Amino acid sequence: MEKPRHLPSGKWQGRVTGADGKRHSAGVHTSKRKAQIAQARKLAELADAARDAETPTTKTPFIRYAEKYLFSRRPSEVGGLAPSSYYKYQRRLQGKLIPVFGHLAIEEITTRQIREWWADQSSAPSERKSAYYLLHSILEVALDDELINRNPCRVRGSGKKASKTRPTFTEEHIAQLYAATEDLQTRALVALLAGTGLRIGEAVALDWDHISFFDQRADVVRHLTCGILLEGTKGGKEETRSPSLPRWVTDELAGLLRGTDGVGAIFRNMRGTRLSVDGAERIFRKLRASAGLEAMHLHDIRHVSLTAYARQPGVTLADVMARGGHKSVIVAATYQHSDDSRDQAITATLPNPLLRKV
Repeated sequence: MEKPRHLPSGKWQGRVTGADGKRHSAGVHTSKRKAQIAQARKLAELADAARDAETPTTKTPFIRYAEKYLFSRRPSEVGGLAPSSYYKYQRRLQGKLIPVFGHLAIEEITTRQIREWWADQSSAPSERKSAYYLLHSILEVALDDELINRNPCRVRGSGKKASKTRPTFTEEHIAQLYAATEDLQTRALVALLAGTGLRIGEAVALDWDHISFFDQRADVVRHLTCGILLEGTKGGKEETRSPSLPRWVTDELAGLLRGTDGVGAIFRNMRGTRLSVDGAERIFRKLRASAGLEAMHLHDIRHVSLTAYARQPGVTLADVMARGGHKSVIVAATYQHSDDSRDQAITATLPNPLLRKV
């Protein structure tokens, strides 16, 4: 620290050099000791100012940061979300997160606030779970960006399965659906889904040239989602497959083909253009009402199909995964269901160990 300057008046002047390289006055004092104390205080004051200048004074608004994060995951980006997932998270952000956290900065969001939000959303567990997943992802990036010291998404039980246990449907229920309509296209769609286990977006994306009646195969090379035809399947652009078609499926498709020009989309709406996923859902809702199966979802047909396929002799889990287009063993396992009648049939074949000689 510099020495105070002794002025002709007998007083002492304090001056210091700051971190900016400039000279700063510490005032004029009646004694050398007082000038030294003033210089020390001035140096401390300059140091505090320098630290404040290095620390950002503005915080990051949650709404702006979250929207930028989601925009970075748009479907057109490498590694982006599927269109259906992207639009779902858009809805969760606008409907579930922004109304609660939109007025806050990223740095202000606390674990307690998130826990209270979680408790308030208990009436919609599935939506709550996906919104929480999005919030956790946003704050995880904020942690990487060093905006926060830890992720405040720390709600216990948030990883538990949110969906309720649904009823198990069987081949008999598929037969009820089929018998509930005389419409050739609806019957063909039910047969195709039941015979192949295709996702509805894959089925409505099929053109006639994707069906080989000679080889009895369907080339699943694209899927329809949010009104957009995308190459590949839900598993990725390069993920395609060609499941074999049972004879009863090709018979239904052949019957439908006879009433068309055999060009373009197999399944069409009233305007003659490609049937959308939403359009197929509307048709199915009317069909299930006619069949008395109000609790059934269109996707349940895929479960029934792959469960039936898994029951065939010699079929392995790898076979089920290949036919269903699954990458995950865990996901594939969810498509294998049992029921009481099957349990009884298997139980009837169990050998009696009590009859063995010892």
